Amino acid sequence: MTGVRVRADGVDNTVSSRRSADGAADRGSRSVTRFRKRKPVRGALITTHRWSSLILGLLLVIQSTSGAVLLYHAELFRVSHRSFYQHTDTPPVVSTEQAVDLVRTVDPNFDVGWVGSDGGVIAVGNRDRTAAYSVDPGTGRINEHASITDGALGLLQNLHNCAFGCVRYAGAVPAVNGHAPILDFSWAALILSTVGLLLVLLAVSGAVIWWPSVKRLRHGFRVRTRKGRFARDRDLHNVIGIVSVPFLLMWGITGAAFEFPAVERAWLAMTGGEPVTALPQDSFTPRQAPPGAPTISITEASDLALHQVPGRLAYLMLPTEAANYYRAAIAAADAYSPYENRAFYSGDVFVYINANDPTDTKTVDSSQARPLANSFYDQVFQPAHFGWLVNSWWRLIWLLFGLTPLALAVTGLSTWLFKRATQRRKRAA
Repeated sequence: MTGVRVRADGVDNTVSSRRSADGAADRGSRSVTRFRKRKPVRGALITTHRWSSLILGLLLVIQSTSGAVLLYHAELFRVSHRSFYQHTDTPPVVSTEQAVDLVRTVDPNFDVGWVGSDGGVIAVGNRDRTAAYSVDPGTGRINEHASITDGALGLLQNLHNCAFGCVRYAGAVPAVNGHAPILDFSWAALILSTVGLLLVLLAVSGAVIWWPSVKRLRHGFRVRTRKGRFARDRDLHNVIGIVSVPFLLMWGITGAAFEFPAVERAWLAMTGGEPVTALPQDSFTPRQAPPGAPTISITEASDLALHQVPGRLAYLMLPTEAANYYRAAIAAADAYSPYENRAFYSGDVFVYINANDPTDTKTVDSSQARPLANSFYDQVFQPAHFGWLVNSWWRLIWLLFGLTPLALAVTGLSTWLFKRATQRRKRAA
């Protein structure tokens, strides 16, 4: 029988081969079907990831790089204003109230709005928070009058925090504060919230695109340095991106939430927290004092605040006509303080004191009597945006991850240009 091969066991090899081929074809068709079902989603993610980063990536790189520099704002300010922080290592002979009186004597036109401590000196600032005097508590000498919103640091703060919309900082562009069409917030808020949401989108889409499967997980962390520029830069892009996802998500969510509170509410809803409609710091209404009631002094207000919450008095906001009360910010003793490394305004527990009634007080601690998700957001997640909850050495980790968008932009652009050049050569051939 020509053309038919029979094995020793009598099985027709031709039929068996056909069945094997049919089975392989069925399995192949199922694999192709599954591949085709996944491909549109993955393709859409790749397209979204690529073009959103190409179109808005420059804004993101500028925002992230300026933020990386501002992680060391306090240290940079202290280095650039050495005379501001000159002080003796002797016991203090001047109280905060006496320091305020000294500044008012030297500069009667200086509108004192707050008094605090930073770097060993007493800082006396104006109500606009644009300038401050420093007083050596050991001698009572006024060291320096310094602007805290001008210069290169002020320009960077205006860029990163306000998209040049803060008029009290250097480089202000008042037009940026104009309201965007239809939307109920300014152009500056729109820019900053868009950059934050873009960072979240790129981090999530990049992680999904990167995922290599459980069996090939280790391949997702390799960098092929001997396979040419394209393979090297693509692997670097993937590894840097996936390692930095937690930091990028944290910066994106909190950055967008600063301008668009709905982001914070959505995050708290997803994590089991309670929605926040207003800051607790703004919820104090002092009782009406009897006519002729004396105004309590700065020293009395400071002592009363420290009696309510033992610790370090970071700063004390003075009463105004619109708000007739003191607001003391305290870093509680023997407790975790997420703002400990912030310049001037480092307290996290607030004590409100009626300026005419020392019995009318209120203490606000965001870590108390709230769901765990809210406390985590206020005490860890949000302060982590600025790196204030760690010292300058640990903040090097923040600095490293803060520069990852720049590294991702360089490696991503490199691979994109390489692929375009390859496609042009193929078309030319």
